[in-house]
Amino acid sequence: MLEEPAKPDPLKLTLRAYEQLNARDWAGLTEAFEADAVWDVSRWGLGTHRGHAGVRRFLEDWFGGLEKFEVQVEELHDLGNGIVLAVVLQVAHQAGSSATLRIRSAPVFRWSASRIAAVTIYPDATEGRAAAERAAQGAAPGNVQRHAILAQAVNERRLPVELLAPGFRLENHASAVTDYSYHDARGWREWMSDLFEVFAPGAHYGVEEVIASGDDFVVASFLLAGRGARSADPLEFRWAGVTWFLGGKAIRAVGYASREEALEAVGLRSQAHS
Repeated sequence: MLEEPAKPDPLKLTLRAYEQLNARDWAGLTEAFEADAVWDVSRWGLGTHRGHAGVRRFLEDWFGGLEKFEVQVEELHDLGNGIVLAVVLQVAHQAGSSATLRIRSAPVFRWSASRIAAVTIYPDATEGRAAAERAAQGAAPGNVQRHAILAQAVNERRLPVELLAPGFRLENHASAVTDYSYHDARGWREWMSDLFEVFAPGAHYGVEEVIASGDDFVVASFLLAGRGARSADPLEFRWAGVTWFLGGKAIRAVGYASREEALEAVGLRSQAHS
């Protein structure tokens, strides 16, 4: 009888990725990513980088400017469902300086089989662990899964009528991408049209992070990225949102300018400021 192939070990794969990083093997490391993977360093003010070219460009720009560097893996935890939490220390020397740079962070890897689907780097290990635990639990069926299906529908420019409750309402606060209220399935189509009208064809819409979830809601951060319809320049919109569910269907969705506002909308203000 044929033996089943061994399942990829996320911990070994993550360690291998750091070995390639420390060896400045940009080509080998980039190949470990899925074609549309995301490297998110937005919490450090360094943006989000998508796809092989975007990830490699960031890595070369950030680490290539250092005369010497080593990323030391202090902790590594497999939380299941392809989620790996690391705690790492970056020790580096900039060219022309005798000072040693030490930066500790908590990267969260999301593996899809043997490929990296996303890396989100948190400045605080406690925040990183909480995010990793949420991500590992997110594979369970329920509102988080329904929320993912809704996001996929937007990216595919289609109407998820099976997941919209009668009387569904979608609205965005003044500082979000659009400032208007939309109603029912027809409103969903109108919202998508307004959302993508400033982008050239091919813009990508997706969930960057599920921030919190409950019995009747999901709080998430979103990214819409592409090129401007007129300028053809790179264009990105980010915002946070809450989707409320009733009887397994979305009844209301609201976009907010910040995750703090979104968390406060579901009574989690203390989390927003922790």
